[in-house]
Amino acid sequence: MIFAGIDCGYRTGGVAFLGEDSAKVFDLPVFSEGGVDVMALASLIGENGPVDHLYIEKQQAMPRQGVSSTFKLGYAFGQIVTAVALTRTPYTLVTPPVWKRSMNLPKDKDAAMRLAIQWFPELAAQLKRKKDEHRAEALLIALYGKGKA
Repeated sequence: MIFAGIDCGYRTGGVAFLGEDSAKVFDLPVFSEGGVDVMALASLIGENGPVDHLYIEKQQAMPRQGVSSTFKLGYAFGQIVTAVALTRTPYTLVTPPVWKRSMNLPKDKDAAMRLAIQWFPELAAQLKRKKDEHRAEALLIALYGKGKA
C-alpha cells in the first residue's frame, strides 16, 4: 500500500509517498510567481502510485494573517484538492492540530525536521535546509495517514 501526504503552500509545500519499504519526498510543484502547478502535481501523484490514500493538511484562516496571504493559501489549497481529485485518489483532509498531536510534535518549527529525520534517516540529505520543513511535514502527514489504515 502507498500512502501520501501533502503540506500545502502557495510558493512552497511538500509531497511525500510512503510504501511498504520506501519513502519519497518532493517539493510541491508551484509556479515561480506562486500557485500550484495542478498538472505537475497530478503527474507526480500518478508517477508515484497507485496511491491508496492521500492526506492533505487542511488550511484555514489564521488570526492576524493578512487578507492577501489568506486568499493565496486558500487558492493553493483549492488547486491541490483539484489536482488530487483529478487523479481519482481517495483523500482525507486533516487539520494540523490533529496530525501533530498524534505525532507528539512540539510547537517549534524545527521539530518536524528532527522527527522526520528520525523516522526516515535515508532522506536526511533532502531535509537539511530550513525550507525543507515542508517536506518534513509532508512525510509526517503521510506517516499519520499510514497509521490510520
